[in-house]
Amino acid sequence: VYRAQGLAAADLGGKSDPFCVLELVNSRLQTQTEYKTLTPSWQKIFTFNVKDINSVLEVTVYDEDRDHKVEFLGKVAIPLLKIRNGEKRWYALKDKKLRGRAKGNCPQILLEMTVIWNIFRACVRTLNPKEKKYMEPEMKFKRQVFLRNVLRLKAIIVIFIDIGKYIQSCWEWENKMRSVFALVIFILGCYYFEPYMIPGVALLILLKYYLVRRFCYWFY
Repeated sequence: VYRAQGLAAADLGGKSDPFCVLELVNSRLQTQTEYKTLTPSWQKIFTFNVKDINSVLEVTVYDEDRDHKVEFLGKVAIPLLKIRNGEKRWYALKDKKLRGRAKGNCPQILLEMTVIWNIFRACVRTLNPKEKKYMEPEMKFKRQVFLRNVLRLKAIIVIFIDIGKYIQSCWEWENKMRSVFALVIFILGCYYFEPYMIPGVALLILLKYYLVRRFCYWFY
């Protein structure tokens, strides 16, 4: 990893504190941070153990903040089979989805790579299942998902409030018939209630939904 140029300014002073992260499936290495520059020079050599020649090397440039958080600056994905050994080449940095250019002044990174592999071992490895990547991207805050969850929680709270108001109206005798009926149910419940009835009620509710779904399936 030689250097990069044209990076976007992530700091208020018009500079960035860039460092580079290299990922090959579940292997991850990174350079040191170059402070206050848009043209960092890392001059680092890294070695990966290649388990599958069909893997893709991901090179990502981040900006390091004071609170140890990072900000994305650019990324490039290079299939190992397309690497030309010993070729020093500039790679254009793209956005997170690798669809368009990253922010900045035509940002790019200078790399030189060499891959040593055995064609017979590679053929055998290709027949085996692909190695699963366990490194997951950091979950980010999404406003739409947050609002959807808030509305869902609000609807549940409103349901409980309505139930509470209905029960309170039964005890305040706003409707005599309803209050008498509620009182009878309360007395019978206190007299006949047993702990095993709680899971029994839950099973009845599940049975109800099951029968409704089967009924809809038969007729539709």
